[in-house]
Amino acid sequence: MAEKEGQSGDKGNNNNDQTSQISDQERDLAQTALAEFNKGNYNACLQNLSKLESCRPNDVKVVHNRAVAEYYRSELKKTDLFRKNLNQVCQQAHVNTDDLDSLEDVEHCVLYYNQAVILYHLQQHHAALRIMNKVFVFIEPMEEGLAHRVCLLLIELHLSTQQPEKALSLIAYIENQFVSTDNATKMIGDKELKNLEKEHQERAPVTLDAATDAFRLKLLQYRARCYLSTCALKACKREIKSIITSANPVTSNLAPVFLKGNLEYLRGNYKKSIKVLTSIPLNNSLNIFKESGESPSVLFYNNMGCLHHYMAKPNLAAFYLQKALQENGVALNAFPKPEQGEMLSGRPLFCVGGSKAPSLMYNLGVALLHGGKPTQAFDCLIEAVQVYHTNPRLWLRLAECCIMAHKQSNAGSFDFSARRKDLIQGVIAGGVHRKIILNPNIWKDSKYSCEAQSYAIPMVSLEFSSLCLRNALLLLPTTGGEGGPPVMAPPSPPVDPRQVPYLRACVLAASAYVALCLGDPVIALEHAKALLVQTNLSGVHKLLGRLYAGEAYVLLDRVGQAVEMLSPESVADIVDPCIRPLRPWFPQSTNTARAVLQYNLAVALALRGELDKAGDMLKQVWKSKSPTCDVPIHVIALALYIELLLGHTDIARNIIKQNCPQLQR
Repeated sequence: MAEKEGQSGDKGNNNNDQTSQISDQERDLAQTALAEFNKGNYNACLQNLSKLESCRPNDVKVVHNRAVAEYYRSELKKTDLFRKNLNQVCQQAHVNTDDLDSLEDVEHCVLYYNQAVILYHLQQHHAALRIMNKVFVFIEPMEEGLAHRVCLLLIELHLSTQQPEKALSLIAYIENQFVSTDNATKMIGDKELKNLEKEHQERAPVTLDAATDAFRLKLLQYRARCYLSTCALKACKREIKSIITSANPVTSNLAPVFLKGNLEYLRGNYKKSIKVLTSIPLNNSLNIFKESGESPSVLFYNNMGCLHHYMAKPNLAAFYLQKALQENGVALNAFPKPEQGEMLSGRPLFCVGGSKAPSLMYNLGVALLHGGKPTQAFDCLIEAVQVYHTNPRLWLRLAECCIMAHKQSNAGSFDFSARRKDLIQGVIAGGVHRKIILNPNIWKDSKYSCEAQSYAIPMVSLEFSSLCLRNALLLLPTTGGEGGPPVMAPPSPPVDPRQVPYLRACVLAASAYVALCLGDPVIALEHAKALLVQTNLSGVHKLLGRLYAGEAYVLLDRVGQAVEMLSPESVADIVDPCIRPLRPWFPQSTNTARAVLQYNLAVALALRGELDKAGDMLKQVWKSKSPTCDVPIHVIALALYIELLLGHTDIARNIIKQNCPQLQR
């Protein structure tokens, strides 16, 4: 929480109007004020500070300490007033916290530190980290209590900005500098320990004697979190055991339970993780939120939702995540709404940024998308993207919502029993004059989007999905792979550099598909070509790249290039056990993929006028039909088309009789 500065006069004051001398009376007032502050007697503290201020009206430290004491007296609820007072102190001390290069005096570090604490609780982690990195330069000459706070806040900020390696280095520094001291056996009273633990629950670093058990326990928890972030699971397990064995009943909290549940989740033991989490008591969640800014109920239901999502139970995951959102709303409604002009006041600082709604909406949107509810998923993700707009994976998920709403599945194209009747649109006349009208819609399962819609309007449309995919592509590095930088994807962990090429391939494949649906073969071809030149391309993406490029060539009347692109021999194994598709989608086997390519090649050959070759290709496709090879219904329609063009009316009539049972009645 906000740091109270060291007492004035001991090391002199920077104000030009103030001497470095302090009388015995002023020293006694300062020490009494500090003692009352540590006891929580803020009124008595302020009375002594007022007397001290009357003696030293220009002492910046006294003015600063009065602002901190008043803030604590308000139970940390008057944040707007505290920020105003802090700015006035900075002006009086000729300090500009926005200009980090101006920090040259260790005496001013506390002002920068308090500014960083506020930014941290406002979820402005990167801004707070920039300040703390500058403050850390003065760690050696800094007063020990403030130095502890600076180090611990830096650890928290490194973890919040997904930099666990830096946090681990900082923990090692703290242990080397502070833990190995002559005070290793010194203990603190239970009452003081309770106060320190309360500050810990408020998610702000506290000033602890570095050798106390409470301080060591905190470092253990930080190190365990670092190991979880780096997937050093064996090391994390050892740390959690140390936390459990080192836990003091006075300092016990729910952190070890959540850490252990997270560990089992990362190890793939989802049921065991659920068992661990269900031991968490939820009956006092609201009071814990008021005291710490963290609601166990929100964390519990969110974690349960994530676990069920990875257990391939998206609907159950959505249920738990909706419960988490409800609990988040209950926690926020425990405090009155902020008044006009004081948006940060009315609740403690540690509760100002306590809402988990953006990350919960992100998780819920992903669960709904996997559950086949793209419209509801879109509504959730569009809320999340307003906060996490630098996450390329989130933009891809938004585009997938639009694509799924446009076309839920293509299973109907391979369902002969259901689609054969669609070959015939109708029959007119009778006898020798009977005419059969073929259904022209059998050739296409979806129509091009031709409605004039703005790309910038957030709505479930292919136009908006095109914008989302463009954003995702811009946020991804042009090069990726081993040794590249990780891609930040808040609130999720960073994308591993080795996964960046796969993510880019997903974006390019979706971009090509959307461009084709929007009737833009030029852009579709550009994306398909970019997809096919990606390194370590999966079999699925190779297939999609060739299919989309082939269709784009056909639409551009470059049939010769389409024929080359649709070679069936180019099909690789498309079955990847590590990939779980959003919805069942064909082709689901390598044989089916080859049949799809052969069909598309037959279409290209027919367009080029090579009807005999196209017919032979269709015969190969039909012969490959088996339980392990699904064939699209379009094969029959194309065969009819070719036979009629060749004048083989008898063959065409037989095809209709064999595949259209409604004509046999």
